[in-house]
Amino acid sequence: LKEGKAEVLHKPGEAFYNPAQVQNRDLSIAVLREFFKLRDEEAASKKKDGKEEEKHQRRVLEGLSATGLRAIRYAKEIEGLTEVVANDFSAAAVESIDRNVKHNKVEEIVKASHADASLLMHKAKQVEKDKFDVVDLDPYGSATPFLDAAVQAVNEGGLLAVTCTDLAVLCGNHSEACFAKYGCTSLRGKHCHELAIRIVLSSIESHANRYKRHIVPLLGVYMDFYVRVFVRVYTSASAVKWSASKQSMVFQCTGCGAYHLQPLGKVVERGNSIKFLPSLGPPVGELCELCGYKHQLGGPMWSQPYFQPEFVGRVRAQLWGDQAGFASYKRVCGLLTALEEELVDQPLFYDLSVLASLLNVVCPSNAAFAAPLLKAGYRLSHSHTSPMAMKTDAPVEALWDIMRGWVKDHPVKKLKEGSPGFRLLQQESKHIVDPDFTVTAEQRKEDKASRSTPKYMPNPTPDWG
Repeated sequence: LKEGKAEVLHKPGEAFYNPAQVQNRDLSIAVLREFFKLRDEEAASKKKDGKEEEKHQRRVLEGLSATGLRAIRYAKEIEGLTEVVANDFSAAAVESIDRNVKHNKVEEIVKASHADASLLMHKAKQVEKDKFDVVDLDPYGSATPFLDAAVQAVNEGGLLAVTCTDLAVLCGNHSEACFAKYGCTSLRGKHCHELAIRIVLSSIESHANRYKRHIVPLLGVYMDFYVRVFVRVYTSASAVKWSASKQSMVFQCTGCGAYHLQPLGKVVERGNSIKFLPSLGPPVGELCELCGYKHQLGGPMWSQPYFQPEFVGRVRAQLWGDQAGFASYKRVCGLLTALEEELVDQPLFYDLSVLASLLNVVCPSNAAFAAPLLKAGYRLSHSHTSPMAMKTDAPVEALWDIMRGWVKDHPVKKLKEGSPGFRLLQQESKHIVDPDFTVTAEQRKEDKASRSTPKYMPNPTPDWG
């Protein structure tokens, strides 16, 4: 099997190999390249300011390596790595790793390890020089059993890359299991994949906080059947105090789907004084003000940005500039383009098809729905998880103002009395009273530019993943 610059001697049933994960590995290589560049820039800046330069040997741990393919690609495709530890608990997998390392002639860099990943990381945390610049966890299922050790095994400002494939748990089908694994209650909804990313980040932050550490997300994505996050880990007892204000509970209406966030804590800054206080709430009454239905409570989730647009742009440029080296560059570049265009400061979103379905009306086009929002001065974007997403800084009431205006031009059959849609149509419009659905020339121009890069590409083959 060939992938990138690596070639593995893979026998069916010997060690797990999933070809669908090629875009995970492609993305990871591009992220690690840019991460190490970022570290070099930070070191150069410190040196320029007369501060002592930290020296890093560029050590990477792949905790659950299977065939060793990812570790071998790291060694052959990322310049300057001094050591990549390819670990697995399976003796058969370690034999496969050894064989593939020798076949690819990377014995000086890639070291096979036969150990429990958590124990290996707990051992590494004891001596600063033994900690890793990058810890990569890509398990089958949840990564939570490894997080406590991982947040300690990565060095100061190092990178923690985490994959979680248990989306049924993270996306609301088994909220009790999600709480048991992640310490968060998941909710169903079209935004569930973004919520999954935010739940994973909240869990990592919680593990890090126990050791006076905190995370800074660089990039988080939903792909195929999993979520993948890349975060930097820092040590600071004072910074940990901000953690509660970075996480929120989610009140979600069971009728119309309106959601409201309740931060776990608040920060009051007055001059040089900073106070950390419990948050006041709840932000909603017992019943939804829009449709009269009750709320479900989910979370806590990470409610700060889950990606840095500048870093995402660098990773996308890395992929685009080395198309021959990345088999999945089109799909990953499309994904990152969609991510880069997201409103970074607006957690979660509404789905246009759901808004239309609740009113039993023909769904407006994205452009038609966006027109009155943009004219009213609100911001709007899609999500990398869905082209129908409406991620906006407008209040949810404004979205229903627009839909009521749409219903006037596209009458619907009488809705069942007492249903969420019926009650929504009884409300008076307040934010956008007379929505204008005319798409402007500027909007068409921006839409055309946005469409120049395909973002939501179909799976290469049936049953992909």
